[in-house]
Amino acid sequence: MRMAIENPRWGYTRIQGALSNLGFTVGRNTIRRILIEQGIDPAGHRTTTWSMFLKAHWGAIAATDFFSIEVITGGDSSATWCSS
Repeated sequence: MRMAIENPRWGYTRIQGALSNLGFTVGRNTIRRILIEQGIDPAGHRTTTWSMFLKAHWGAIAATDFFSIEVITGGDSSATWCSS
């Protein structure tokens, strides 16, 4: 359930693949049944709030704040900074 809640765009097959990567063998229809029993809508019908998005992607957002590349242009002595 946690995977479906934290990743609202993941469908049953994607969740099945993620569980398989963790060493669990679970059928797609079993995942579907459990999510329906818990009141979790199918992917595409789950709502995502801005705070949910930020919590799910906080690690990547924080990492890009410290990423910058110095680009040296030819000819002149100036440098341009590209920051994410």
